[in-house]
Amino acid sequence: VRCEVSRRPAQLRLASSATTKTITSRDGVRCEVSRLAEPPARLRFSMDADAARAVIEPAFDEDARQRCMSGDFTPALSAEDIAAARAMSPGQTEFALTYGELTYEGCTRLGEILEMGPDDVFYDLGSGLGRATIQAHLQWGVKRAVGVELSAERSAQARRAVERLERDGALDRSRRLDLVCANLLEGGYQEATAVYLCCCCWDSTFVAQALEVLEKRAVNLKQIVTIEPLDRKFGLRPAWLTLKLATRVGQTWAPEGYPCYVYEVTR
Repeated sequence: VRCEVSRRPAQLRLASSATTKTITSRDGVRCEVSRLAEPPARLRFSMDADAARAVIEPAFDEDARQRCMSGDFTPALSAEDIAAARAMSPGQTEFALTYGELTYEGCTRLGEILEMGPDDVFYDLGSGLGRATIQAHLQWGVKRAVGVELSAERSAQARRAVERLERDGALDRSRRLDLVCANLLEGGYQEATAVYLCCCCWDSTFVAQALEVLEKRAVNLKQIVTIEPLDRKFGLRPAWLTLKLATRVGQTWAPEGYPCYVYEVTR
């Protein structure tokens, strides 16, 4: 925000630029405030959210079918998975174990926002049951879609779903789909062009570690998506990221829309 004192009469004026508005108060203080750009126009995917749901959802076990609710809809994690999560980030609480994911509508909207193409590589870090990664592969047309999940149980369920989709001939074998059981802090990410972090249950230390990894290793990265503002929620202001868009996308705990923040890599 840039402010200066003006002797002109008080006014409220929308600047001709699409990203700036000028406000002059009754006391003659004029402020130029940058605002976020409008969301991009909606792309036309060959598969809409309903079609994606119809293809993907039957591939999951009954107890892992997507349900929209305020809390976790998946089976409880094993003691081993809980211990692995705590070891990865000792400062996190039980809240970090709560599961939620993009709805099919939310993932469709995210694909429209990111505007990815056949040369792009999408990573979902903390991919859970893998739905968003599978949908990105089927719907967005990216070169490669990768999900990285620490939980062995959730990774196994995701892989079973992919095996069933592959058996049914639903996947595009000309493009890669990978679901990896691993610690997201240990990945390479050299070819990633966009990364999604469902970080609402993560603590500041872990988010900072994840961003440090991406800054060092994701040399082709263009966009990072979070569902919490890095500055206000975590106190983080990475110099190599610029907030491009704040909008809302559907999540299982908020199908009508939950905040989503798209950061452009500007290093």
